[in-house]
Amino acid sequence: MVVPAAFGALCGWVLGVNEIAYLVLSVLALIGAYVAGREHLKASEAALRGAVAGAFFGGALLLVHNATGEPAKVELPDPEILLLAVTVGVSVIAGAFGGSDRARLEASDKPPQGFSLKRLSWSEVVGFVFAGILLGSLWLPWFSTNAGNRNSKITGAGIGPGQSADAWQTFRILDLLLAAACTAPFILAYIVARNAELSWKPGEVTMIVGITAVVLILCNGIILGKPEPGIEISLSYGYLVALLGATGLFVSGYLRQALHSDAKKPPGVM
Repeated sequence: MVVPAAFGALCGWVLGVNEIAYLVLSVLALIGAYVAGREHLKASEAALRGAVAGAFFGGALLLVHNATGEPAKVELPDPEILLLAVTVGVSVIAGAFGGSDRARLEASDKPPQGFSLKRLSWSEVVGFVFAGILLGSLWLPWFSTNAGNRNSKITGAGIGPGQSADAWQTFRILDLLLAAACTAPFILAYIVARNAELSWKPGEVTMIVGITAVVLILCNGIILGKPEPGIEISLSYGYLVALLGATGLFVSGYLRQALHSDAKKPPGVM
């Protein structure tokens, strides 16, 4: 009850802030309902848990959204209380799928992999922290304009002289790619917790996602998209925070794959 309510409260606040961020968090909530369902041996048990979780998630979402007083960035049902029925229904279905998947694995000849957070190491925690830093940086000022220059403006973001623009205002694709990159450590943690068999070392994909995010940020502000000196647009602290978060994703992935021991290596191979 606690985790769905807390995440629903976060979604309720973001609902009045940014449409894209709300949709990203909604997808994560859907994935969470499925993962929670996999902890049960029966689809019916998982569906019941999904009903309870969906009720607390939707209730907290509506309460916090109405408490903020901000208009919703996405269209809500009329009346809004119908959103609660939607969250419960979707959570029940996602949980049931998770429980059904677990039951299928239990019934198969292959021993079940099981799901245990005890398999996670400190490298996953590093990834969680830097993913939060990168995601939070998207709301921080990335670019600032000069108040004394009337040509210092960012037309696409609707920003004039003496103002600043965050990543959501400035970009149309890069912000979505960076938000998607933030899910990499959580997907990695799920794979590790399941003890899934992979053809690559756990963490390598997260490492690639992290370095890709670093390159994209550098290209859109320093290498390729550097503001011209004449219009006096400068990088702000949000840009540096994003660069730090993306670098942290790369480091967390590198640490995870470095901790992985490959038993298939022949003797004498480092």
